[in-house]
Amino acid sequence: MTLHKCSFDLNHVEHPDRVSKMYDYLQEEGLVSRCVRIIAGPATEEVVLLVHSPEYIAQVQAWQKEAEVDPNQNPCKLEEGSPTYLSPHVYNCAMLAVGCAIKLVEAVLQGEVDNGLAIIRPPGHHAEMDEAVGFCFFNNTSIAARYAQTELNVKRILILDWDIHHGNGTQHAFYSDPSVLYLSLHRYDQGKYFPYMDESNFSAVGEGKGEGFNVNVAWNKGSEVIGDLEYIAAFHRIVLPVAQEFNPDLVLVSCGFDAAKKDPLGRCNVTPGCYAYMTHHLKSLAQGKLVLILEGGYNVQEMSECMAACSRVLLGDAPPTVASGIPTRISETSIANTIQAHRKYWKCLQDHRPSSLPDD
Repeated sequence: MTLHKCSFDLNHVEHPDRVSKMYDYLQEEGLVSRCVRIIAGPATEEVVLLVHSPEYIAQVQAWQKEAEVDPNQNPCKLEEGSPTYLSPHVYNCAMLAVGCAIKLVEAVLQGEVDNGLAIIRPPGHHAEMDEAVGFCFFNNTSIAARYAQTELNVKRILILDWDIHHGNGTQHAFYSDPSVLYLSLHRYDQGKYFPYMDESNFSAVGEGKGEGFNVNVAWNKGSEVIGDLEYIAAFHRIVLPVAQEFNPDLVLVSCGFDAAKKDPLGRCNVTPGCYAYMTHHLKSLAQGKLVLILEGGYNVQEMSECMAACSRVLLGDAPPTVASGIPTRISETSIANTIQAHRKYWKCLQDHRPSSLPDD
């Protein structure tokens, strides 16, 4: 997965060090030796077809062949000033990322390991059925969810997406499906933050049988900092109650760390401890069947520390303590908007009253 890299911009934010240095950091912290390493290979086209069209898969293959001739080819559109680039290894690396995600999900569901994390790239949650978006080619988490349902007889799946960018591809993949609850915490900024879509707002609740099963907590950042207090408030007022009521058989996290402090794209202030705190509480769902799948995050040191913190609680270490206090007023509005949009779908939200954060 480290072979996919940008040949014309050595400072591109989506680069191989995101995974290689993260893995090295986990080794230095003594965490890799405490884990079971799952060996995986590339996914088959049949598996990728669970989410993507055959024409699109052929297109990604063609892009790789084109890049083999001219690595500087870049037919993809620009996003956030940085291109979704091609490389002579884009198809192979994207297929390997999917293969790793589904192999880990399989290992968790078959009891080989209790839970797990997938340090993979390229990321996936922006990838649409037939379009590469936001550095993403194949939607790793969505494919893993569909694989769990079709091949491993899983009925209900929660996908929690805490990447700072809305997972448009994942939302679209399950928008009318009540068997997958998609819950996203992301910057929206009144539609002016990537992926610049109206349907990233709280008002996008799903359609048909899937109405109520698409939950967006859309931050409108403004000049106020979004950090631990805001995420923990949303987690306890919306994420955990709705997830408990949904009662999933499997929990997948689209695990981007670009809401972390010092991230050049997210520009928020979520700490490693907050990510660990949320991970700890997610273990109470689905009999602990929990898989974290790496998405974004572009400050290598910070995202490595975040993944290490999550790893420790997955391994059973005590979660860190988190700060208490009052979230920003603008974030309170975002939370209230989401609750209001979903009150009629979830009993746990019908009697909601603003409250202080729990001590735990």
